[in-house]
Amino acid sequence: MAIAERPFITQVYPLGGRMGTRTSAAIDGWNLPNKRLFLATPAGISGIQQTALRRKDKLSNEVSYAVDTLPEFRETESNDTPQKSQQIELPHIINGTINRPGDVDVFQFTGRAGNELVAEVCARRLGSPLDSLLRLTDASGQLLEWNDDHEDKESGLLTHHADSYLRARLPEDGVYYVHLADSQRHGGEAYGYRLRLGAPRPDYALRLTPSSISVRAGGTALVTVHAVRKDGFDGQIEVVLRNAPEGFALSGARIPAGRDQVRMTLTAPQTPLDKPVALQLEGRTRIGGRTLTRPVMPAEDMMQAFSYRHLTPSQELMVMTIGGKRAGPPIEVVGQDPVRIPAGGTAEVRIRTPAHRMQRELKFELRDPPKGVTLQDATMTAQGLTLLLQAEPSAAQGGVADNLIVEVFTESPARRQNPDGQKKVRVPLGVLPAIPVEIAQR
Repeated sequence: MAIAERPFITQVYPLGGRMGTRTSAAIDGWNLPNKRLFLATPAGISGIQQTALRRKDKLSNEVSYAVDTLPEFRETESNDTPQKSQQIELPHIINGTINRPGDVDVFQFTGRAGNELVAEVCARRLGSPLDSLLRLTDASGQLLEWNDDHEDKESGLLTHHADSYLRARLPEDGVYYVHLADSQRHGGEAYGYRLRLGAPRPDYALRLTPSSISVRAGGTALVTVHAVRKDGFDGQIEVVLRNAPEGFALSGARIPAGRDQVRMTLTAPQTPLDKPVALQLEGRTRIGGRTLTRPVMPAEDMMQAFSYRHLTPSQELMVMTIGGKRAGPPIEVVGQDPVRIPAGGTAEVRIRTPAHRMQRELKFELRDPPKGVTLQDATMTAQGLTLLLQAEPSAAQGGVADNLIVEVFTESPARRQNPDGQKKVRVPLGVLPAIPVEIAQR
């Protein structure tokens, strides 16, 4: 908590600007030296940004604003009904305000049969109190689609996902109306919004958990990469290391089509690190004939009130090695392609392992595998480790593409009687590199 006679901003309008266009916002609050705030919108920077107002040696609270590439204009009153609606051309971003309780802003556009429309409100994510409600109607007033709240997993600790989002395919040529209001019928000068109207813009964002990793030299750590898919994008995403120190390796480094998250593994160099290092990863995919690259942002998977989960961004992905000994040759999955397991059948996976690392009596177990996939056998030979995987006949219903995580452990005699009567205790040794698999119909 800070108590001071510092500038404090309570509202901003507009809540953003077009990339490369000089944008100045009107602001209100306390102890403000002026009522304008410059919003930086340089080329190459988009999405939600933060800024603050300086008053001599004092800095105001940070406020959020959005930068986009689409053309923009401002809503004009009175546009409360379809008869008074504001006509627009698609695509556009509209900066507006639900400026009084019960206010409704209505926008009119002409669409063609079969075209898809996306309408997205960005308000609460930018600090506006607006709890938006979106409705799409045709010329006769028939409701075609509506939305109140839409969860945005990029929003960190935002506890009320009050911004609306809808995507709809237009049934026929003609005039359509988008109605925007506050779902609680509140309003006022602070109830600003940005409304995006246009065709879908398929995109994605990536988060990786956890954001700090400790692993032995040459060891393998489990991570989860979350995909925030946008405007209907459901393609496969490749994940790669960027300019990582020599010796780091990702296994299972792809998010299959349609998946929102997948577990991968990160293997550390054989030589211990002198100090923790910051790693960078990025995702790559093809959309509309071009490669779309996005950074993988480190995050922590945090729970609120024993129910809600948030991917809270961290500044860096930090990795450190523990133990001072150099490891032997790495453990590697033989082959780069996903292992295809026929539904109702089996498949073998070979793991290249140094013989001295497999001298103990080791046990292997799948951690949270896809339903119907089991590990039937694990055989150690002079060439390495062979795993026999099996898929039940029902495992391929709807298609399955995932990474298998294999835990390695030993069992030691228990020093004292366990409550469950077990005479041995499990000693975890880590995980093998992730094994990409696909379940296919015979």
